[in-house]
Amino acid sequence: MTPSSSPPSHDRVENRAEKVQMIVDDFSRRMEDWGRKAEHFGRTAAASKVGERLKNLPLLDPVRYKNILISLLKLLVAFELVSAFMQGLKTQSWLRFGTDLILAGILFIMWERIAAKFRERKIIARWKVENEPQKIPIWDAFLFSLLWSDEILRDIPKDRNRFVVISYTLIAIAVVASFVQLGTGLMPLVIAASLVMAAVNLLIWVVSLERSEKETLQTELRLARDVQMSLMPKTHPSLEGFDISGISLPAREVGGDLFEYSPVGDNNGRFGIAVSDVSGKGLQAALAAVFTSGAFATEVRRSASPADILSRMNRVVYSHSRRGQFVAFLLAVLDIRAKTVAFANAGQTKPLLLASGRVEWLDAVGVHFPLGMQDESTFEERTVQLEPGDVLLLLTDGFTDAMNSAQEAFGNERIEQFAGRPGLAQRSAREIVEDLTAEVQRHAGEMPQHDDMTLVVVKVP
Repeated sequence: MTPSSSPPSHDRVENRAEKVQMIVDDFSRRMEDWGRKAEHFGRTAAASKVGERLKNLPLLDPVRYKNILISLLKLLVAFELVSAFMQGLKTQSWLRFGTDLILAGILFIMWERIAAKFRERKIIARWKVENEPQKIPIWDAFLFSLLWSDEILRDIPKDRNRFVVISYTLIAIAVVASFVQLGTGLMPLVIAASLVMAAVNLLIWVVSLERSEKETLQTELRLARDVQMSLMPKTHPSLEGFDISGISLPAREVGGDLFEYSPVGDNNGRFGIAVSDVSGKGLQAALAAVFTSGAFATEVRRSASPADILSRMNRVVYSHSRRGQFVAFLLAVLDIRAKTVAFANAGQTKPLLLASGRVEWLDAVGVHFPLGMQDESTFEERTVQLEPGDVLLLLTDGFTDAMNSAQEAFGNERIEQFAGRPGLAQRSAREIVEDLTAEVQRHAGEMPQHDDMTLVVVKVP
């Protein structure tokens, strides 16, 4: 007979119940701890996220903010017109509605029509504001502010955008305050004027910082211009049997164009004229032009061949210039005894020859890539016989590409027409330089010069 299991005693049951209760209590305490930790962690994470968002508040682009403000102003004008119209229906007095309608029409014409009508004059208006700060008429300043508003805002550095946004916010609040008439009497006007004054002060501060930085940069550019101009000839060369004159007009304070004169090789009756144009404008182009000038001064002593000189210079420019920056370079070597000109062209505008009443663009032979485009470029040269009365024009594309207000370039055809004028061969080289420069400037009119202009004229009397 198998003995049956005896029932547990009362003490053992109580002990087991206590253990279970202890386990339940311990689990509850753990859950409460976990709950408190989770809650604390959640609050901390949320607070951290909110803090990050507050620290890095999204900043509206000033152009977008301006558009929002304009839309708000349009809504306010529409609301005012509707309100005036309803008042007119109620009181049968249409003075307020008529006045508001006329003012709204004027605002619309100012904003929409002026911008459309004078869009082609944008560049001229900007040039006047930037180059005639002491005598700019208020109309030109007003026109400039309308036509170039988006461009002006985009030119503001990002670290100062917030001040522009704050200024717009203050102006928007001033408009709302004036419209809803906060306070009584003159208080709405005082509040609006205070807000606008604060906004204007912020904008003046931003502009003053920009002006200070611009003046510092202009000082540095003037120094760079002095260095660049010091490399160019101060006087015209005096060569037996030749009349030579040149000019270089940078589009900015400093540019990438340069012209130089130098004896060539052992100076066995040979004289070199170099015309170069570095890609780009401003300080970088000027520094590259100075470096190219140094390379030319070194290589021109080693050979009398323009092709050999350019091939040597190409290796130096390629190894020392930034990738993507090239130098268009034309070297013409005059043989004083033989009355010939040998030239090699590395991507520069073709020389223009007036000979026996015929105008001809002189094509180069062989490779004519700009200097610095390829590691190894072997240039070739072409020799042309010159006769008494011949005129040779060495120029950069600043002359041919000069634009007028209708966006028409001066072009090669006008250069040809100028060179083919009767009596040009009787003018001196200096007079030809002055005449062509004046012709191009008349074509451009009020349009600012957008590219460097360099010209050397060689005449055989």
